[in-house]
Amino acid sequence: FTGKPVDGYLVNRIVGTRALCAALGRAQERAESDGFGLLLWDGYRPQRAVIASSAGRTN
Repeated sequence: FTGKPVDGYLVNRIVGTRALCAALGRAQERAESDGFGLLLWDGYRPQRAVIASSAGRTN
């Protein structure tokens, strides 16, 4: 969305609680049984990434 790497993202990984991971695991199993899968596009955003993505916005 910025056209360049966003400061604060060091790895291609989503951070979540153990409860979230367990729920996503169950959802993945259910999706697979129907021939589907999960693709997560967004999750926890490091503060540096929030600042970098909102820099220059006036609204």
